Amino acid sequence: MKQLTVKFTEIDSLIMNNPQTVDPLNKYSKEKKVYTSKRVKTDEDVLSLRSLEIRSKLYFDEKMKVYVPSTWVTSSIIANSWAKGKVKKADIRSSVFTTEPKLKLYYDGDNTVNEPLDIVGNGDFHHVQILKQAQVRIVKASPKFNNWSFSVMIDFDDAQINESELKQLIEYGAKYGGYGDFRPTFGRCGVTYD
Repeated sequence: MKQLTVKFTEIDSLIMNNPQTVDPLNKYSKEKKVYTSKRVKTDEDVLSLRSLEIRSKLYFDEKMKVYVPSTWVTSSIIANSWAKGKVKKADIRSSVFTTEPKLKLYYDGDNTVNEPLDIVGNGDFHHVQILKQAQVRIVKASPKFNNWSFSVMIDFDDAQINESELKQLIEYGAKYGGYGDFRPTFGRCGVTYD
């Protein structure tokens, strides 16, 4: 096994969308249901729902604070492995590994964030957009980060994929696929190696 340290640096803002509310038993799912089940929502209901959306979509750890899951990186490599490198997805899954599950996110204003409410309460970290769902349009909010970066250490088996092929897959995924939600409009980034 060989190792490669990769740093990803913003080209476009990063939008997060932690999928935890897919689980109907998730605490945020239950809290959101109080507001989404109402036919008529007050302004306070809309603001409460927006706060819950932003909090629930955030990847947050008490020690690390805001982070990105390392699966974003491996999934990007796997998604591009055959089209760009003619390496089977199964071979990538069995030969390319990140060394940490969570990767600390650095971004503008990260020194002001100690808890999720610091993101929820600061409009600079909000991305609000109108989306179509079925026959109606709804407003959705997500956490947004500017001037972001993160680093990851990757272990790889060079008998399955050589370093230059791996770098090509990483760079292509970062530049044209991006990370986070609403990519590649958001989340595209440049790559450097240590």
